[in-house]
Amino acid sequence: MDAELRQSLIGRVLSGAHGVRYEIGELVGEGRSGWVFKATSEALGAPAAVKVYRPELVDGATALARFAREAILLHRMLAALPERRGLAHVLDHGAIESPRGAAPCLVREYLPGQNLARVIAAHGGFGLPAARARRVMGHVARALFALHEAGGVHRDLKPSHVLIAQERGQETARITDGFVTLLGPQDPLDPPNLLYGAPETFGQVRGPLGPEADVYSFAAVLYELLCGTAAFAPKPGEPKPKALLRLATGDRPQLGRVRATLPAELRDRPDLVAALDREIGRATSTNPIHRHGSIRELWLALEPLLREAVRPTASGGSAPEEPVSFDSVFPRSTEGARLAAAMPMPPPSAAPVAAPMPAWEMLGPAIAGERLRAAMVVEEGRAIMALGTRGLYRLVHGAWSLAPLPAGIDVRAVRGLSRLPSGELLLFGDAGLCAALSSRGGLRRIALPEREITLLAAHADDRGIVLVGERASRPGGVAIFLPNEGAPMMVAAPEPTHLAGVTRTSSGHVIAVGMQGTLVEINERGARDVPWGRTGHLYAISAGPGGVAYAVGSGGHALRVEPAHGGAVATLESVQTTRDLFGVAVDPVTGGAWAVGADARLLERQEGGWIRVPLDPSVTSALLLVWPRAPRIIVVAEDGSAYFHGYAR
Repeated sequence: MDAELRQSLIGRVLSGAHGVRYEIGELVGEGRSGWVFKATSEALGAPAAVKVYRPELVDGATALARFAREAILLHRMLAALPERRGLAHVLDHGAIESPRGAAPCLVREYLPGQNLARVIAAHGGFGLPAARARRVMGHVARALFALHEAGGVHRDLKPSHVLIAQERGQETARITDGFVTLLGPQDPLDPPNLLYGAPETFGQVRGPLGPEADVYSFAAVLYELLCGTAAFAPKPGEPKPKALLRLATGDRPQLGRVRATLPAELRDRPDLVAALDREIGRATSTNPIHRHGSIRELWLALEPLLREAVRPTASGGSAPEEPVSFDSVFPRSTEGARLAAAMPMPPPSAAPVAAPMPAWEMLGPAIAGERLRAAMVVEEGRAIMALGTRGLYRLVHGAWSLAPLPAGIDVRAVRGLSRLPSGELLLFGDAGLCAALSSRGGLRRIALPEREITLLAAHADDRGIVLVGERASRPGGVAIFLPNEGAPMMVAAPEPTHLAGVTRTSSGHVIAVGMQGTLVEINERGARDVPWGRTGHLYAISAGPGGVAYAVGSGGHALRVEPAHGGAVATLESVQTTRDLFGVAVDPVTGGAWAVGADARLLERQEGGWIRVPLDPSVTSALLLVWPRAPRIIVVAEDGSAYFHGYAR
């Protein structure tokens, strides 16, 4: 019956929503939800791809109208993106009458090539070379990031929805099919796939369907790409309810268990395989809040591991391609869109505009092939320490150099840096790594109450050290107090999410931030939630004068947190950007607050809100660090480039 309907569609003419006619030609793809045909149109002047959905997937005029609204939203959303490499553009929509009822159709640009499922199958149960996997999935990550920032979610990412093509002599990957907006239908026309669909797409986990579902699917696809076997391979004859239970409660996929089918460059690197498994396991967590906060965060954790696998060795080999950049994606973030709808911002004219700053000067160049995770200014602005994927770096006199790490410290396990009052450098990260490094290279291990913890941020002062992160064994945010006097203490966050930033205010209160908008006040008795709209993730927090602190996060979120009777209160402030903000700092002399983020965003807090401050036009990378010390200010970018204004040599 399906074959008859499919064959009857060839030669038919689809009338699009705007009167454009598409003549349906050869079949180029088929799936559970319908068929994809190559079509021609005189008005278009180029081939198009028409996906015809099975008529039984819609139920009457209401469902068809819902499909039409969804298609219009998709067209507008993708067309509004200045940068949409990797996304197949939606051109039109309509419906074709058939003996089985109206069949909705979606028209997108035609992309010649083969899908990723066929590429995987051609390798006969073995994984693709790491370099190719890195290139393909880098393109997919970038495309998903653009889709998420535009307010959408794919929801049905799988190898057959990734098209591999040659563009200008280079292999590229583009995502097709499956797009839905966050306001899309409750019963999507493309049913989720058990091999790649997140548990929430099957109703196994309650809550809205967001970008976290694509984080899960992305990790499942990468796993299969590297070993040739599906991450959640079905068992013969297994009923769907039992398969769903296994999906939600079973073991997470591990490349280490299928090492024989991995590419050679990974088979000989158990350290890289273990690190990949750690990230894939987190990304495929059953509960969405335990996954990486964004596809960008996931890829920035995975990409250095794949790049390390393909680095040239003494035996030769070509240098790996440059990592895919997210910086030119125009991020109209989901959180920012929700925020705008729920709490309208003042018009731009209502906020003062910062005067153009004088010319910036370069303090240090970018580090070729490197992506920094963290940076800090030392020696009162005379030097910068930075943590990259390949080592610890020091910038002084305009040049970067590698700073030696003591034996036993794997740079891949280090997540961040801080400065102790003693002058030592605090290193912290995976598996409870916490150590103080002296200027002479001596290492002092710091004992923690528990070691199965990933440490993501730290604050050190004359009272002691406060570390925050998440448990590795049982997901949940934690804070660890290491006072100068007294015993160490660990406090759990009130919700099962990871904490990403921490500070201690001048009034002595410890405040931490994290995913899903977590904002908590922590002391030895426990953690208290500080209420606010929770319309985005929070990535960093810094204390200012008078017990005040400033927190920043996704979609340009900025909060002022101040003491009040009964506990801290948070106020959402106006911000002249929708880019993600990764860092915030307060000038200890003036009390002025500054923030940095994606696409070289630098913002200064003024009375009317956070005002964007222009940088040198050559700066395009994300900014990780801002160091304000009036009249000087230093910024450090993710690529290693550092700039200053008013810096006294």
